[in-house]
This record gives sequence, C-alpha cells and structure tokens, in this order.
Amino acid sequence: MAHYDDLPIQRITVVGLISVAVTIITVLAVQVMYYGMQGYVDDAKFSTSTNRDSNEFLNRQTQAISRFGVDPATGSVTIPVQQAMKQMIDADNAAGKDDPTVTQTNDGA
Repeated sequence: MAHYDDLPIQRITVVGLISVAVTIITVLAVQVMYYGMQGYVDDAKFSTSTNRDSNEFLNRQTQAISRFGVDPATGSVTIPVQQAMKQMIDADNAAGKDDPTVTQTNDGA
C-alpha cells in the first residue's frame, strides 16, 4: 500500500483566501460601524451633561466658605476663606515688622 506525503495545496489556498476575505470584511464592517457611531453620538449632549448631585454639593460647599455666618448651636463664627487668608497674611506681616525678635526665613514651604 502506497502512502503519499503530498500536501493539499489547493485546499490550503482556498482556506487561506477565505480567511483573508473574512478578515478584510470584518475590518471594513468595524470601520463602518465606528464612523457610523460618530454621527450617532451627540458630543454636545455630553459636554452639557451634569452630575446634579455633585454640582449641588459643590455649590453648597462654595457658598459655605464664601459668606459670613454664626452657628447658633456652637457660637462659632464663619468668615469667607479669601478674607481669612488676607487676615493671616496681614497678621504675619505685622508680626514680622513689629517684633524684632521674629525672624522670617524663606525656606520654600
């Protein structure tokens, strides 16, 4: 009984060509879907969308640090952050100029 070691070249060629064709068709289909979805997704919708809970929370925090107030329960006084920073700078400057024992260093901190 004879045993042949011939490869089925014709079958390999057909399977290879079909594989290449399927790959090209898949790549083209993905590109069509990608560019089709670009028109479907409205960029303006995403740029104007907001997360209402986070924005409301941030607005409440901003209002809390931007106004004067007194907490009746604890008696603590609230001043705006910008004014507190100015007062701290003024106090530091006044302490440095009026008190000769205070030495100011510029250590970058």
